Amino acid sequence: MRFQETFAFVLSCIVCDYVINSSGARLENNGYKDIVIAINPRVQRDDNLIENIKEIVTAASSYLHQATKQQVYFSDVKILLPKTWSVNSSSVHRPTTESYQKADVVIAEPYLKYADEPYTLQYGGCGEKGRYIHFTPNFVLNNSLTAAYGPKERVFVHEWAHLQWGVFDEYNDQKPFYLSKGTYEATRCSEEIKGRIAECSEISCPSCDIDSISGLPKGNCKFYPNKTQTSSSSIMYTTGLSNVVEFCDNETHNPDAPNMQNKMCNYRSTWDVISKSEDFRNNRPPHIGSVIPTFTILQANDRVLCLVLDTSGSMKLENRINRLRQATEIFLLQIIEAQSQVGIVTFSSAANVQTRLKVIDNDDVRNELVQLLPRAADGGTNICAGVRSGFEVLRGDDGATHGDEIVLLTDGEDSGISKCFTEVEQSGAVIHTIALGPSATAELEHLSNLTGGLQFSVTDNANTSGLIDAFNGLVSGNGDISQQSIQLESSGKLIDKDGHLTGEVSIDKTVGNYTFFVVTWEKEMPEIFLLDPNGRIYQTVSFVLDQSLCTARLKINGTAQTGLWKYSIFNHGTKQVLTITVTSRAADENIPPATVNMEISEKDSFGGRTIYAEVSQGYLPVIFANVTAIIECPTGPPVEQNLSDDGLGADIVKNDGIYTKYLHDFSGSGRYNFKVRVAGKEGATKMAIRTGAHAFYIPGYTENGNIQTNPPWPPINMEDLATDFGDFSRVKSGGAISVPVGTPLVDLPPCKITDLQATIVKNKVVLEWTAPGEDYDQGAASRYEMRMSDNLLRLRDDFSTATLVNLTNNNPQPFGLRENVTFVPENTELQNGTTIYFALCAYDKINQPSAMSNVARISVYVPLIEHPKGNNSMWKVVCSVVVVTILVCLISGIINYAVQRKKTQTYVPA
Repeated sequence: MRFQETFAFVLSCIVCDYVINSSGARLENNGYKDIVIAINPRVQRDDNLIENIKEIVTAASSYLHQATKQQVYFSDVKILLPKTWSVNSSSVHRPTTESYQKADVVIAEPYLKYADEPYTLQYGGCGEKGRYIHFTPNFVLNNSLTAAYGPKERVFVHEWAHLQWGVFDEYNDQKPFYLSKGTYEATRCSEEIKGRIAECSEISCPSCDIDSISGLPKGNCKFYPNKTQTSSSSIMYTTGLSNVVEFCDNETHNPDAPNMQNKMCNYRSTWDVISKSEDFRNNRPPHIGSVIPTFTILQANDRVLCLVLDTSGSMKLENRINRLRQATEIFLLQIIEAQSQVGIVTFSSAANVQTRLKVIDNDDVRNELVQLLPRAADGGTNICAGVRSGFEVLRGDDGATHGDEIVLLTDGEDSGISKCFTEVEQSGAVIHTIALGPSATAELEHLSNLTGGLQFSVTDNANTSGLIDAFNGLVSGNGDISQQSIQLESSGKLIDKDGHLTGEVSIDKTVGNYTFFVVTWEKEMPEIFLLDPNGRIYQTVSFVLDQSLCTARLKINGTAQTGLWKYSIFNHGTKQVLTITVTSRAADENIPPATVNMEISEKDSFGGRTIYAEVSQGYLPVIFANVTAIIECPTGPPVEQNLSDDGLGADIVKNDGIYTKYLHDFSGSGRYNFKVRVAGKEGATKMAIRTGAHAFYIPGYTENGNIQTNPPWPPINMEDLATDFGDFSRVKSGGAISVPVGTPLVDLPPCKITDLQATIVKNKVVLEWTAPGEDYDQGAASRYEMRMSDNLLRLRDDFSTATLVNLTNNNPQPFGLRENVTFVPENTELQNGTTIYFALCAYDKINQPSAMSNVARISVYVPLIEHPKGNNSMWKVVCSVVVVTILVCLISGIINYAVQRKKTQTYVPA
């Protein structure tokens, strides 16, 4: 396999359900500006929420300034209110490019209110920015949570470090203890954090029992840190200790702790990662002066949007003008939300306003807009003329373009597009771009990059429904998922005469309102059969037909029946492209539907990228779904990649609802468009608890030797999580990236091994891991190199000089298969307290190494007396010695007693 090393100028991450893209927070003169904190539309108005946010961030700014050695603080913060809140308009401003969808911090109720745990959603690895921070309204308002999490401003900084710098937690709920030099330690950073390990109940806190095999505390044992510490680090361990005001650096870092920071960041300290980020690379001088942020209150409004559509002569080719009408009709009738204002502009050599803004308050307005869509194509391509006319239309509501949107579609080249870049950047509007066909101007996406808009690329490939998918992806970014259209199915194919387009779509219980089935064709109307789960048949006559537009639309009255809907579309005429699209909305505004978000990563050090697809319901992960990315290439058929959530290869955390895959099979320069298809199966797919980066819930504190416990972490109702979706299906457009002409091809190395494990079995070391590929996760590597050391950092920093483990006879298997090796360490005695570290690299056929794997360790623990139930030789020896000793004592005692008795009898007088 080969991969394009460089994608030079265009990368778009398009995910439109909850919060995904960075809002554009930037660091300027030591202060972070344009930070967006957005309140979810489902949160009831509470003025205290706004005031508490201000108090938390103001205090957090001072704490961040101290933690970063006086280098950065929060300078400018925007609080985005829902449009449903009634507020004093004189103190509230209209957003420009800010939206709930792109916020840094969201304030929202979790679905299934099991906890108020603050967390940060992270897709990528060490040093990669997160997606958003999530606080619940109760966390912001309720001061009683401070005892368990620490002061809220400190929690804010803890989560900001996840979001902005891509660092990870230094505790581990799953591995709270580890062995070090023959004794157990609490997983923490730094080791200078002192406290007691105990198993507390409501009555007492006795010392813990120690497992005779692992040497670690067992049961419900927890570490209760001293309330007063001498150590000042680390913030990524806990924010609940008053002395903790710093991040762990190279002097205080604990590389032995089995936490995510060590695993993800190659055992580097938190401050080492932060100080090498783009925010600190240039030896930023300390900031002297005020660190109090300024706050701006924004309020979201109904959408104001203008379609700016290319009608140049090239739109006659490949049925583009009719495909444009079909896709925009679906957008206007099904996707754009009620109460939005919509206008239409067409352009070729010049621009024409087809309609000023119309408020979509009924279906008649939607149909009026459809009738104004272009039917003919002629002339050249003047994109700036179209954009300027779009701005003119957008000013029709309030005289400004701030916060308004343009959907710009073009298939043509235009050397003059740069003439309006400055005007676009200063407009305050958001421009979403759709590049149709192979010749759309190369600078088109710069318009969406300038304004934070979405960007799509659509080919003329007959086997896709890419243009319809692009318009389906243009849902509102206001965060109100209950009012958004969700795409359940999208399929298109070139069908021969007398051929069929067949398939099925699952409608689950979380959707079903406002459900549409739409069929399109090119030349001759096909025959349509649709079978619902109850056996009812909908035929062509059941659909609303538009022969001029070549569409057939069926709206299901009320809430659509849950279950499997099957379709068969029969082509009687000549070969033509047939498509079917199914959209629906939430069945209950109080129950969020399952959604999918998609993103493409930035380039890694080898030029590679990763596809991410997050499947969730509300803010909870959905696991065990089948997820497939479909890549529409500049030429040739689409490429499909199955994404996984197994913690292997590109995937960081197993079963966190984030499905991933390395990108492969790029065939040349041009635009690549992405969409994702998700299928859930009844009885298999389910919700899970959010794992990953979150604030540490402190179980209690030790003060004057006594433990004061906090209330236990709120219990989780596993029955709620086990709620079965039934079968469900989703399709989501994921945007486009571009590969420039002349990009060189590169051989990729094997992917990093991340699950190396080491155990001791009968004085032998057993090592296991998952095989990497030849090129990332494709194929099989050529050989392994494994080394061991008694010093973790020496193994990491000087791998090639560590002791070699002989793997000559171990031929790597294909990616995903399990590898194992057993050996007896030479010149190393496995005695109590011995610790050995292991790591390995994989090599490809040109001897190119992978990154060094995670480090596995063995720590030998030999108890003084082992558990009597164990069936081992040491215990048998102990038992034998004890039994023999007892027998000897008994016999000796009997003999001595007899002798004494005889003496007594001899000398007693008669």
